[in-house]
Amino acid sequence: MTRPTKRDKLAEAHVAYQAAKAGIRPHRPAKDGSIPTHPIVPVKGLPEAGVLAECREWLKAHRIFHKRHDCGAGDFGHGFATYGIIGAGDIIGILPGGRHFEIETKAGCGGRLSTEQQKQMADVRAAGGVYLVVHGVEELVEMMKGLI
Repeated sequence: MTRPTKRDKLAEAHVAYQAAKAGIRPHRPAKDGSIPTHPIVPVKGLPEAGVLAECREWLKAHRIFHKRHDCGAGDFGHGFATYGIIGAGDIIGILPGGRHFEIETKAGCGGRLSTEQQKQMADVRAAGGVYLVVHGVEELVEMMKGLI
């Protein structure tokens, strides 16, 4: 990430001034490139772990093959190491008919999609797979219509 120039700082100050003048919050893009996500259907306000558990139960009840995916990094006693696929969804599986899918779960009130997750979503979709961002099992049910 490059340092902002004087021109960038002035432009940001102008946006903030115009927003204050209009009585609204200024729109500022995230510095890390992440984008906000919001549910498309009404969902319960569960934390991400609750959404993940409910989605896995729904997939299990509908006999859809899936596995929990996790990734991270840390010192595991033998030096620093990473594991998992960076940007991959929290749930990875195969739909009936053999189509690959990934589900990224977010808290019921919304969350942010990182640049790595955005790239993974584009790559999976370009290859003919399904990449969903869900905020509750209600949203998963809505998005799975026509896929199963």
